[in-house]
Amino acid sequence: MKQLTVKLCAAVALASIATFGAQAQEAKTISIAYSVDVLDETQNQALDAMKSRVEEINASRKDVKVTLDVYDAQSSVDKQISDVQTALIKSPSVLILSAVDAAGSLPAAQAAKDAGIPVIDRRPSDPEPDVYSVAFYAYDEVRYAESTTNWIKKYLDDNPGKVLNVGLVYGAPAQTAQLRRADSVKELSKQQPDRIKIVAEGYGNWLTATAQNLTQDWLLAHPDINLVVCANDIMALGASNALQSAGRTDVMVTGYDLTDDGVQRVSANTQTLTVGTVLKDSNQIIDVAVGLAENTFKDKTFYVNPVYAIDPSNVADFLSKTKN
Repeated sequence: MKQLTVKLCAAVALASIATFGAQAQEAKTISIAYSVDVLDETQNQALDAMKSRVEEINASRKDVKVTLDVYDAQSSVDKQISDVQTALIKSPSVLILSAVDAAGSLPAAQAAKDAGIPVIDRRPSDPEPDVYSVAFYAYDEVRYAESTTNWIKKYLDDNPGKVLNVGLVYGAPAQTAQLRRADSVKELSKQQPDRIKIVAEGYGNWLTATAQNLTQDWLLAHPDINLVVCANDIMALGASNALQSAGRTDVMVTGYDLTDDGVQRVSANTQTLTVGTVLKDSNQIIDVAVGLAENTFKDKTFYVNPVYAIDPSNVADFLSKTKN
């Protein structure tokens, strides 16, 4: 009996060791630090999708636990560099960096690389600095710009007697990659100078109020303006506000990022076009981060798919398919 008891105790001990080993495996943590340039409406929606993906992974996988720490740089390069220094103290598995300034924020990425931490560039540049491990194209500027210019080409084909007098609202001058969103229209105007004329341009710095003020000024200085191209939907709201206040229903407004508000404005005919990927698809960056941490993601680039161009002709269908 005593021998049986010893054997049972040994079995329990072995089982406990096995259980402890399994728990240790389950306790493996993949910590993701996310330094975001500014938590505006668009970035907050993307962040919500990222948090949801973290929860999904933690619910479906027992071998890892994913954590996500977020640092809001509030559009300050100095704060972003300081935030990353703070994040690196915790030795994260991966750093996601949405740079305030493509060049000014590089020291933050370099510091992570020097610490042996892979870095995902959420606002890729051209050329892409080698301090980044992966360029994550949530906002693929080439496909974005092509979607807008293709829409304009079709509009001109459908309206052969129309001349577009365009105001261009850029984002932030330091974020050079996004300049393509408006520059592509400028390039198109050079190809079709008799159909497209750039009458005004300015930087909205991603702010609704700034874009609204620009548009108000342009309506006075260029009363023949009939298209305002904005580098995101937040600034398109400002343009739309100015047009509604002036009673100008003849001016079209385009934006980017496919925000919920932007799509709703297209549905309400206060915005004409929004281009982008669905914000919930930003959650794919979490899978890239986990893949980097586990050494299973080997590519240097990742593109979110698909890119949508939503206007009054397809907005109802888009809403019906994405309402859930």
